[in-house]
Amino acid sequence: MVDTQKVPIISRQTSVDLGLVKFIFGVQTMQPCPDRIKIMIDQYADVFEGIGQLPGVCKLTLKEGAVPTVQPPKRVPFALEKRLKVELNCLEQMKIVEKVTKPTDWVNSVVIVEKANGNLRICLDPVDLNKNLKRPHYLIPTFESITQRCAGAKIFSKLDATSGFWSMMLDDESSDLTTINTIYGCYKFKRYPFGLNSAQDNFQRKMEEAFENLNLGLIVDDIVICGADDSEHNERLKAALERARKKNVKFNQEKCVFGAESIPYFGHLLTLEGIKPDPEKTRAITEMPPPENSEQLQKLLGMLNYLSRLLAHDEYKWKPAHEKAFSKIKSALCSNLAYFDPKYENIEIKVDASKHGLGAVLAVDDNVVAFGSRSMSETEQQYSQIEKELLAVVFGCKHFHQYIYGRTVTITTDHKPLESILVKPISKAPPWLQRMMLSIQPYILKFVYRPGSEIPVADTLSRLHTPDLDNENEKQAEVFVHTLFKNLPVSDGKMEKIRNATCTELRKLSQTILDGWPQS
Repeated sequence: MVDTQKVPIISRQTSVDLGLVKFIFGVQTMQPCPDRIKIMIDQYADVFEGIGQLPGVCKLTLKEGAVPTVQPPKRVPFALEKRLKVELNCLEQMKIVEKVTKPTDWVNSVVIVEKANGNLRICLDPVDLNKNLKRPHYLIPTFESITQRCAGAKIFSKLDATSGFWSMMLDDESSDLTTINTIYGCYKFKRYPFGLNSAQDNFQRKMEEAFENLNLGLIVDDIVICGADDSEHNERLKAALERARKKNVKFNQEKCVFGAESIPYFGHLLTLEGIKPDPEKTRAITEMPPPENSEQLQKLLGMLNYLSRLLAHDEYKWKPAHEKAFSKIKSALCSNLAYFDPKYENIEIKVDASKHGLGAVLAVDDNVVAFGSRSMSETEQQYSQIEKELLAVVFGCKHFHQYIYGRTVTITTDHKPLESILVKPISKAPPWLQRMMLSIQPYILKFVYRPGSEIPVADTLSRLHTPDLDNENEKQAEVFVHTLFKNLPVSDGKMEKIRNATCTELRKLSQTILDGWPQS
């Protein structure tokens, strides 16, 4: 690339479509770290290396009458066999898994996920085991209890535990329960595997034990440290790092924030001016585009009517100044949302998927807490409807992760077939759904079907969606495209058809033929 004033022949998007330019990684500007804290981090560099090991071991307790299940090994594509063996050897060297040479009552299926970088992630399918495990139901602190510690604070830091669950060792009997069946034999996890429903309870308990009597806030793997001035903050941060070294807790430095005037935490911003709503939770409203046709306008009015109680003291009219009135309504909705905090009871996420976007609404006791929406990538727009609806569930869970993690959540959807799919073991679900099903395993979800007319807000957000700023799903989809492209022969004639099918003008023409001329 060159810096010049010349007019480019093709656009950036066209360059990406033709494979001339490829997205490698993004850079996000962070608040600068004060020099004193940099020196402190260097002194505790070992705390930010590797995976920790919390003191003691954890025990998995089965329910009375639990019936063991034994799943056969799943076949994997030939192209993944060698990489699977390499990853198993790597996990074995890290002492995450161990080869099983004796009979075990429980044998789980293995789920293999290919990352965008070509590496594999090996997980057990936890559906059968989760149904038979007793949860310890350890109390997760509330957001309010954390903010009380931050009253009057001016300086903030946030620590994020590295691979938190893997820092918990399992006893021998519990390890046997996590046995997975692969084409290279059976292995068992020596540390807490991803997806078990008791993991967050045990991890919260062990982290509180490790950091007891310190002035900090802790919810699962996120630790907040604050102080009224630099001296108090740095003293508390050093005490936390010293305790982490003593208890063998490791942090992911890339996800940590040090000595900042504000930090995002649990859907809010902790600032020197107090607690503020995180702009991300209202972005779906503030960046909602105006309706472009009568159908979208009807959806918008339906959503506003449903949320009218939030606008009880505000009067607005839709007159010739459409843009001004539209902005005022969005601002009013967002300002009123600031008064709703998660109560950890009766949590509901309403989700929906349209042709081109996803929408989600988080509510507590039927009070709206936050909105979320995003557009679908071109790849995702080609999904079947059930894939789109499951993608909306994944988006809702990930978008509201800090609210729902470790809590029972009701997912409301207008897609009836999802109910029958999601009760199946992951290994028996269609392969193209397994990745999304695996990603929601850490959450405790109940699914409820309602007609689309009863969830107008999620429906509207999915149609009047914000531009997608997170290309993680697109990168995951590219993994499958990349794999197919490498392994399937494509003739010149077929390649020409693909080029025509991906032409921007032809796609718009095709979409207009399918959807009809836009109403304006």
